[in-house]
Order: sequence, then C-alpha cells, then structure tokens
Amino acid sequence: MQIADYLSKLKIPIPSDYNKKARGTKSVSYGLWQQSTVRFILSNEIYTGTVIQGKRKKVSFKSKKFINLPEEDWVKVENMHEAIISKEDFERANKVIKATKGTRVVQNDYLFKGLLRCGECKGYIGIRSADKNGNIYGRCQRYGRFGKFDVCSSHNFNYQVFEKQMLEILREICKEYTNKRKLEEIAKQSKTKKIQEFDIKTKIESFKQLIESETRKLEIMYDDRLAGIISPLEYMKNANRIKETIKSYEQNIRELEQDLSCESEKNKNESRLDDLIEEFLNMEKPTKEIIREFIEKIEIHSDKQVDIYFNFKPLQELNNNLEKFSIARKKYEIKSA
Repeated sequence: MQIADYLSKLKIPIPSDYNKKARGTKSVSYGLWQQSTVRFILSNEIYTGTVIQGKRKKVSFKSKKFINLPEEDWVKVENMHEAIISKEDFERANKVIKATKGTRVVQNDYLFKGLLRCGECKGYIGIRSADKNGNIYGRCQRYGRFGKFDVCSSHNFNYQVFEKQMLEILREICKEYTNKRKLEEIAKQSKTKKIQEFDIKTKIESFKQLIESETRKLEIMYDDRLAGIISPLEYMKNANRIKETIKSYEQNIRELEQDLSCESEKNKNESRLDDLIEEFLNMEKPTKEIIREFIEKIEIHSDKQVDIYFNFKPLQELNNNLEKFSIARKKYEIKSA
C-alpha cells in the first residue's frame, strides 16, 4: 500500500496507462496505483527474464472453460529476454511478501515481525502496541484468540529486550563465520574443492571420448555388415552391447555433471552469504529485508527459550554449536529487561 501511494504521488503511470502511451495515445490520465498491482509486479518472474507457460489448460477442446494447473506442472524457461531485476532481488522481495502476508503495516514495523513463532502451538507470535510505560510485548496470537479454551499459553516477553539480544547473537554468529572463513584450514579446503572440480571435469571429458570411440566402433561394424563381413545376427548382438556401454557412459556423465552443478551452486551460496554478512556487519541499523535473508523463523517457548532457524546451512551449523558463544547456552533465552 505504501509503495502504491508513493507511485501515485509521483504520478507514475499505471500499467494500463503506460500501455496506452506506448501505443501512441496522446491524452493519458494518470490513474491511481492499487496494492494488488504492486503485489502482482513484485511476484511476477517475467521481470527476471523468465517466461512461464502452462499455468492453465482447457477442460476439453469442445469447451471454452480453463482450469488452473499446479505450479509443479508449469513450464518455466529462464533467460528468454533481458532481465530488469536480478533473481536475488526478486527472491528477497518475495521473502518479505511471504513473511508479512496477512499482517498490517504499522508505524513501528519491527525487525523480527512475521518471523516469530510459538514454540508450542507453532502459531504466530504477535507484537503488541507499547503500554503506558513504553514497553512493547510479544504474545502468542493463538492464545490471544483461544486462550479461554485453554489453548497454548501467553508466551509474554519484552520485545525490545528480545530484539537487542537477537541482533547481538546474529552479529556474534556472523563474526564467527567470518573468522572461520579466514582460517588457513578453510583456504586448504577451498584448494581441495578446486582440485575435485578439475577431477570431475577430467572424468566427464574421458567418458565423452569413450563414447566417441564406441560410436566409431558401431559405425565400422555397420559398414562391415553392409559389406557382408559379419552377419546381421552378429551385428545386432555386438551393436546392442556397444549401445548399452554408451548408455552407461552417458549416465556417468549425467551424475558427474550433477555433482559439478551442486558444487557450483554451493560456491554461489557461500559467495552470497559472504556478501550478506559483510553488508549486515556494516549496518548501524539492520533492515527487515536483510534479517529475512538470514532467518527462516524464530521459535519462542513458554520458558523464554528461543530456537533460531537460518536460511543458510553454515550459519545453522554454527547456531547448533552454541557452547562457543559466551552469550548463549544450549538454547538462547530471553533475559529480563
């Protein structure tokens, strides 16, 4: 809504007006932006260069009715045209949309709003307005709605204290991760990874050469059959054996390419995490967007203990080994104000 109001204030043409102007219409009025339009644009993968087809199909060739298909049946083709935004920015925007779905935008839009879950009933933890003393408290929303039926418990805690502690914990984990990356052992592991990658590529090339060799054998045998040097039965027997060998080589190549792709994706994620951590540690006041990049959810238990679930495996591994941090025990705990 805030984005829609901002665009309306600047008199940015809405999509329908923009299309009219592009078609040469001279008198174009500037309409008002709607929330639904902004949400559609932010959720549309076409701006990343991806074209999606097969979202729906006809019930039958005789009918004009269409039915929507599940997302797993859609056909997505990447890099079909020049992207307007990066895939990273698109994913970040959609994480925010998903995390804030169904919540109201208020004057104080808290850093961890939308990420907090009840450790017992798994419902959302809401953040209440400040009381007369300026204190802000979090509470299980399911308890607020159904507490009279003995559903869950309040999980009441001071949000201001919680936010301060969580930022300290995040910075501590990020610093620990950065230190680990700088260690000589990590550098050695990195060299080992490069050697492994080279070995995989060498094996793929070797299997390709073997396929070429077997294919040449097949061609020579076919010429021999035509020349009557070998019988059709002998040709079929040997040809089937060679074809099976080629299939096994092709399967080996597919498996090796999958390993190579996984390794490449892992390196890409590590590079992305490095950039995010550097950005976060340099921020005086972190934003909701970067917090959502790091954290999937935070569960708060009735005894004030907290479980953090990260989006990145290396951070989750550090988080699971909390004895390393002086600010943490086996589980984090919200301290009193």
